[in-house]
Amino acid sequence: MSTRKDAQVFLKELYSSIPRSFYNKLETTQRGIGFVLNYLKHSDGEVIAGDLSKNMNVSTARIAALLNSMEHSGLITRHSSLEDARRTVVKITPAGIALVDEMSDQTLNRVESLLDKISKEDLDAYIRISHQIREIMED
Repeated sequence: MSTRKDAQVFLKELYSSIPRSFYNKLETTQRGIGFVLNYLKHSDGEVIAGDLSKNMNVSTARIAALLNSMEHSGLITRHSSLEDARRTVVKITPAGIALVDEMSDQTLNRVESLLDKISKEDLDAYIRISHQIREIMED
């Protein structure tokens, strides 16, 4: 039986095996809430909204619309930066943390089920091959 660690390793390899250019073509709504919540949860403290825009490779207008929706849903809070009032600071709320944890747990559960259907040897081979593919694509 696959472990949670196997599922995490598999996801890491799966995500890293797909070129960043592929993700850059996705619409904000496809990456949106999950990306922002993960980014906020794994950052140290608060994040500047412009940083989200750069990391998602979408316009600040799209980020603003997404953040409006997320704030209305209680997933984030926003306020002006104390150092520069033109900058918006974004912070994840406890509800946002709960949602991103739930999303992550659901994903890991699905991957664990998938991995139960393949052997450890096949998983190891997939990871090895993924490394090779990524190295080739990065050249």
